[in-house]
Amino acid sequence: MAINRRHIDKVYGQKFSLLDQKMLEKYFEDNDLNEEAKQVVKAQWEQFHPEKDTPQNLDHVFHKLYYAISNYSGPSSKSIKLNFRIVQIAAILVVGILIAASLYLTRRHVPTVENQQVEFISTSGFRNHFKLPDGTSGWLGADSEVKYHLDQKNQRIVSLNGLAFFDVVHNNSPFIVKTPKNLNIEVKGTRFNVSAYSSDPSCEVVLEKGSVWLSNNRGLKEEMTPNDRVVFHPEMNKLEKSKVNTYDFLAWIDGKLVMKDVPLKEACLKLSRFYNVEIEVNATGIEREKVRLVLEDESLDDALKLLSVIAPVSCRIQERKAQNNDSYSKRKVFITNKQPM
Repeated sequence: MAINRRHIDKVYGQKFSLLDQKMLEKYFEDNDLNEEAKQVVKAQWEQFHPEKDTPQNLDHVFHKLYYAISNYSGPSSKSIKLNFRIVQIAAILVVGILIAASLYLTRRHVPTVENQQVEFISTSGFRNHFKLPDGTSGWLGADSEVKYHLDQKNQRIVSLNGLAFFDVVHNNSPFIVKTPKNLNIEVKGTRFNVSAYSSDPSCEVVLEKGSVWLSNNRGLKEEMTPNDRVVFHPEMNKLEKSKVNTYDFLAWIDGKLVMKDVPLKEACLKLSRFYNVEIEVNATGIEREKVRLVLEDESLDDALKLLSVIAPVSCRIQERKAQNNDSYSKRKVFITNKQPM
């Protein structure tokens, strides 16, 4: 067996599937491939340009992780405290392959404890696969955070800020997702997607399998069945419900961005999270413009060229700039009205 760089490139670009992540884990497990995998980590580190919030000198952090990979020999930790904070590594390294490696090592070292609080954080441009103490698994999107604990009634409580897909293990304990917009999602065993960023004006739930109940403290109640999509508008305390092709809303798990008749401004927000860039929309008269676009391996440049073809806008990229503290800013995209020929 040889290392397939395509799996590594997808992880590094944060457009990886569960298969890509599992293959990366296998590379670190396999004695014959471990050394090559470590060299890839080293090469990625040497190409790394930190962003503005990153500490100036991170060599000691890299060498700690590199040492851990070099000397990893299996589960050994007896720690009871389970505080899984991806951000402590992701925000420092900002390199996909290092995140996957550290996720693998941390998950293997820390024992599962049913009644402990667990916290997962995925920073800008990153998405991560996670597993909760009850066996529930899922994916966490960019700029997202999920916290899990058991309350006094033995209910499984999850607080979400961001984007997440849940594959919930069925048991007698209710599984309740709480969102920043005070919409609660209650299930027992099901598969569903939630987009609930505190900065967004609404939140969205898409159900792939099973059933869920939506409710809030303002008397709102709604049951969902498979292929339902519900958008909650908190200002009006209103739900919009429709039937959809669920894959369009779950494709991000496989590193794809599928947009079908998405308002242009919303599409720009999705693009900014997908490519980890800032997007400033200065175009006017675009309120009714809709975007139909499927992206996977396209570069940011190619994605913006496609956007300019299907929408009456022009796109300009401002490259990353060195800051006074030796870090780098994010790339920034300016969206303006397309000038007449």
